[in-house]
Amino acid sequence: SPPDLVALQSPRPLAPGSEYALQSSVSVATEPQLVAAGPDYPRWVTDRYLQLPDSLPAQVRQLAEEVTVGAATPYEKAVLFMDRLRHYDYSVEIPPPSYNADGVDYFLFTQRKGYSDYFASAMTVMLRAVGVPARLVAGYGPGAWEPQQELIFVRDRDRHTWPEVFFPGYGWVVFEPTPIYEPLERGVP
Repeated sequence: SPPDLVALQSPRPLAPGSEYALQSSVSVATEPQLVAAGPDYPRWVTDRYLQLPDSLPAQVRQLAEEVTVGAATPYEKAVLFMDRLRHYDYSVEIPPPSYNADGVDYFLFTQRKGYSDYFASAMTVMLRAVGVPARLVAGYGPGAWEPQQELIFVRDRDRHTWPEVFFPGYGWVVFEPTPIYEPLERGVP
């Protein structure tokens, strides 16, 4: 099984001007490859990435099933959810859900707008509700190049959350349901 990295942290604080290097992998699987990947998931994936709370509102599960009627593959289900969510509005200025409310239910049925945390959470939960392993990833976008200083600045405003879907033979693949970001092209290194 490939390693299931869930966090990366420096063992010591990085001072201004510090340099670091890391190596990572990014899936360049094409759409036809992901369609053909199928649902033969390893147990370590299904044990961890299909979990949902018993308290998940029934209407969230029902919506997930309705959206994916006729979808033959996990990839098709992921694309249907992504396309559906991209019709919701993006906003960072929304009231929080009420106490004890389910955040995904609130986003999907009441607020119908939010920021990337809401979009990614909704897609992750709905995928899991229809048996497709998914995880939520939080981090930062690429930042902005500052030519005068010859640096890339990653600021707080670059924080972002997105879902990743597991495909046998290809591992974790990023999807982008948040409408202010472009959907990712498949098969592009």
